[in-house]
Amino acid sequence: MDLPLAKKYRDLQKIFSQHKKVAIAFSGGVDSSFLLYAACAALGPSVVHAFHANSELLPPLETERVEEFIRERGCFFHPVEIKPLGWPEFVANDADRCYLCKKKIYQTFLADPLFTRGAVLFDGTNRDDLGQDRPGLRAIAELGVQTPLVEVGFAKKEIRELSKEFALSTWDAHASSCLATRIAPREPITREKILLVSRCEAVLRKKGFMGVRVRLSGEVATIAVLQKDLRKIQDNHVFSMIKDEFLILGLHKIAVDFKGRPGGAG
Repeated sequence: MDLPLAKKYRDLQKIFSQHKKVAIAFSGGVDSSFLLYAACAALGPSVVHAFHANSELLPPLETERVEEFIRERGCFFHPVEIKPLGWPEFVANDADRCYLCKKKIYQTFLADPLFTRGAVLFDGTNRDDLGQDRPGLRAIAELGVQTPLVEVGFAKKEIRELSKEFALSTWDAHASSCLATRIAPREPITREKILLVSRCEAVLRKKGFMGVRVRLSGEVATIAVLQKDLRKIQDNHVFSMIKDEFLILGLHKIAVDFKGRPGGAG
């Protein structure tokens, strides 16, 4: 570990050491996994509580990864079932969808009796997130949830680097997001659309496309693969097989985003 990174990690540990009990908003992604690991290392797993929001908006593989990582850490696990498809303001899919969702989820976490007994909720936002369009950040600020990775100045690349050094299984995990992000803005989010996206992405993963997204806009499904996989999906035989399977799922108009998604594990 180089000196600047070592100092950042020590500073992160100092933040945790100021508390007798902490809670981590745990998605199972690279950032929250690193944060949970650091909290357990600083305080011991017996005083660390991981809160995770389960919903039909998460790919099934995400739920499995969350449970496995929690078992490895040995901390307390608080799975919370949420039903965003029952929230009219969420399914309307307006510009404030992510803000409203994040706020409802974190309010649910904070309503747990644990927080009346002195715990503090931490979120895995990192420095790079501040430069992106992330409406959920406003909800985090409004609720007073702490973001220690931002406070210390951790960038995504540094989090991956330390996660690899600590042998965390998530160090090279592809960026993930809820399936609602695949629906074009202002098009209503339905259970049928979410299920369709999930099945389409499962088809692509079986064909070796990791970190893939299938976005729906009207009747068109646009496939976005990692840039390194663009040549593979442009192969006529491969794309023909994908089209056949999507047709079975009820999709007739299929496009490919030829910009691709950056990075191997971005």
